[in-house]
Amino acid sequence: MDSTVFAKDKRISRAAIVYYAIAGIITLLALALRFAYLTLRPLHHDEGVNGWFLTNLFREGIYKYDPANYHGPTLYYIALVFVQAFGLNTFTIRASVAVWGVFIVLAAYWLRPYFSSKATHLTAFFLATSPGLVFISRYFIHETFFVFLSFAALIVILQYIRRQSAGAIATIAFSAILFIALLIPLMKLANASLPDVKADFLIQIFTLMKLANASLPDGYVAIALQIIAVLASAGITYVITRLALSRDGGREIYLLLAAACLALMFATKETAFITIGVMAISAFCVYFRECIAAAASLRKSPLKLILIAAAAGVLFDIVIKYKLPETAGDFGKNTSELAGLENPDAFEIVFYLLGLAVPPLLVAALYLFDRRKQDLPKQASLFTKIRDAIPHGGKGLPAFAASAVLFAYIIVFFFTSLFTYADGIKGFFEAYDIWTKTGSKDHTQNGFWAYAIWEMQSDGAIIISALLGSALALLKSTNRLAMFVSFWWLGLFTAYTIIPYKTPWLALSFLLPACISAGYGLGELLEVRQKALRYAGAAVCLLVMFVTLYQTRDLNFVRYDDEDAPMIYAHTQREFDELVSRIEHFAAATGKGYETSIDIVSPDYWPLVWYLRDYPKAIFHGRLYDTSDADMIVAKKDDQDEALIRRFSANYRFYGPFKLRPGVRLVLLVKKDIPGNDGRELYELRNIRE
Repeated sequence: MDSTVFAKDKRISRAAIVYYAIAGIITLLALALRFAYLTLRPLHHDEGVNGWFLTNLFREGIYKYDPANYHGPTLYYIALVFVQAFGLNTFTIRASVAVWGVFIVLAAYWLRPYFSSKATHLTAFFLATSPGLVFISRYFIHETFFVFLSFAALIVILQYIRRQSAGAIATIAFSAILFIALLIPLMKLANASLPDVKADFLIQIFTLMKLANASLPDGYVAIALQIIAVLASAGITYVITRLALSRDGGREIYLLLAAACLALMFATKETAFITIGVMAISAFCVYFRECIAAAASLRKSPLKLILIAAAAGVLFDIVIKYKLPETAGDFGKNTSELAGLENPDAFEIVFYLLGLAVPPLLVAALYLFDRRKQDLPKQASLFTKIRDAIPHGGKGLPAFAASAVLFAYIIVFFFTSLFTYADGIKGFFEAYDIWTKTGSKDHTQNGFWAYAIWEMQSDGAIIISALLGSALALLKSTNRLAMFVSFWWLGLFTAYTIIPYKTPWLALSFLLPACISAGYGLGELLEVRQKALRYAGAAVCLLVMFVTLYQTRDLNFVRYDDEDAPMIYAHTQREFDELVSRIEHFAAATGKGYETSIDIVSPDYWPLVWYLRDYPKAIFHGRLYDTSDADMIVAKKDDQDEALIRRFSANYRFYGPFKLRPGVRLVLLVKKDIPGNDGRELYELRNIRE
């Protein structure tokens, strides 16, 4: 930590108190924005699907990974812990995601060795208040945990490179991961059938402990075995953790945590390879920028030439994509045929990436080859620091081998549904072939510049500040982390812009590093020597903070279902809550409660499955049929009007319509003999228009 803040001098200690007080206020703000009115907006379609998976896992213990339709399994197992403790309800499942949004904010303070106090606080503030980050943190979907993992992976790798001894939080996190990894298979072993001699032996022991010659119920054996499994897991975890802490101050724990974070990223979303790949490329870009900074004269550096080459690559892609589309298609088709593969879409994407990357990389390679007579900067380069951080002479092999084993174990652990579904491993690999197809065909209607438009509308102040921070970082070339973060968020923004598949929540991957870059940039404005510039920088900071808070309130608590608002993507409308309330009201009026029969004949009904999870007689047909005698029917307005009038006018009245999402409205039909049914006659459906 910076000695100017954390030295032992009493005057400086007061500054440390202020530092932690501000950190506490920002953390409380993050908590409030993520947990206040968490059930205010109805679940999104995708949340409803995730809730259905979780409900099956919670009630029946069944989950099987399906690579064709859904993301990784971590979300459901994490949420399972929450619902076991707090119940299966909307607040709980969203809280299981919101908590990771708060952890993202707390993680910002591990950047303190690299940024000033002001920049660190600003980074934490933007992470706490970013409209997009807050909005998705209040969703029961995979993105927030995924983004947290990418941030955590960066932090533990930085700690490893800095040769930091393992702290309490790192040790606890490692111990928790190891304990769970050991406990699950041991518990399964404990619950498996054992030879009678072992069971008899345990019965005899526990009988003697209870009463001599007393019979002991068989359930005690299972409990005893489970206790032994817990104690064995705890004991092994303790031994391994002590061993890790005894080696180089426990620094290798950071390496193991990095492996765990990367594995969990793959177990959460298929896009892990994009984030990890861009982060690796960003590290190379930092090294390359250091080489440019080391040139004897800026005039001799190839910066302008590289920029021209990069512009040529962009122009090449634009021409290929929009003027000569058949060229790229033929390239993908021919290449896939030569490779014996059936999917040319992946090669088309690679084709575009190569067109963008090859020209500047070629210039970079020529420059590095030609500068053999130039001196490197006195400060060790990034790759030199990374190389020096790795133990030599085979000393680091055990830690790297253990990390590889942990990585593989976590993948198997989750994708096999805790060792109960072997085909999950096959699905893990199949997901990437499927994703290359959906990544170029699904959700492509939003346009090439969708992310630029969405982010400028929702997080415009942060994005502009991030551009400022990136410009300062790359021009000054004195802060490696600031440069890395700049390449990270700009690289991810570029990658997701090129990929045709576009949804607002994918933007979180680059919004996280953009917040860090914004915090760094505005922090630099507050550190300039000229007083007038500092005041101007403070004014800019206050303006950005105010705009961000205003947009966060507007998006998350006012216009959370407004399709004209940024980040809103086919979201369930607030009118849907009234439909659910009507169903609950008439279920109580029937006297049957949760046993009320409900037929859902509309083909569009998600997330209604989640809200009717406690109604065993709620049947989701998805189509009309003649024999319905249910207490209530949920149908689709307009598409099913005439059929409803013809089939159900004699016995039902209707309520609504209730807007589900743009272009989809539902109506509720209630039997006429249910008390309190004062709805309208079905023929009036013809008179209701949009």
